Amino acid sequence: MSLTRSKPILFVLILLSIAVVFSACSTNPAGNSDEDDGFVINLYTGESEIGAKTIGFDDLVANEERPILLNFWASNCPPCRAEMPALEAAWREYGDEVLFVGVDIGPYVGLGTYNGGRNLVDEFGITYVTGNTLSRSVVTDWQVSNMPSTFLLNPDGRVHDIVIGGISSSRLSQKVRELIAANAS
Repeated sequence: MSLTRSKPILFVLILLSIAVVFSACSTNPAGNSDEDDGFVINLYTGESEIGAKTIGFDDLVANEERPILLNFWASNCPPCRAEMPALEAAWREYGDEVLFVGVDIGPYVGLGTYNGGRNLVDEFGITYVTGNTLSRSVVTDWQVSNMPSTFLLNPDGRVHDIVIGGISSSRLSQKVRELIAANAS
């Protein structure tokens, strides 16, 4: 094959490669597109709140009238462990107005196991909805780059605010009150 003929083929291959790279790099920060990119939560706690042992997050959002605090955590993450009592206290105070959901992603970020997550929840006496997911893509779909990561969601699932890293009790209360105020009818 001559060099002149191979240039158009090379050009097409380069364009295809660029298209693949761009499509692979495009992400939806909250995983809230019209496509079915939700994840399933296998509950450790909160079955009475949800009415099931497992639930798709998209279904949870669709059937929930309250705003949602979505917290990604791991059992071997010191800041995650440190903020759990504050999350539990805030859940007890604001649970009628905001649904708290914790998702253990420790096995996917090298900071825990499924049993470790369940044991931690038991150790701290967590009562808000929390569990694990078998979907590794939740880490990239929600762009969880630091642990813990907390997303405050409007009732329609749109992101209202994000807190990266551990959160103090006072700051957590402030963020939850802001979420409630932003969604008051």
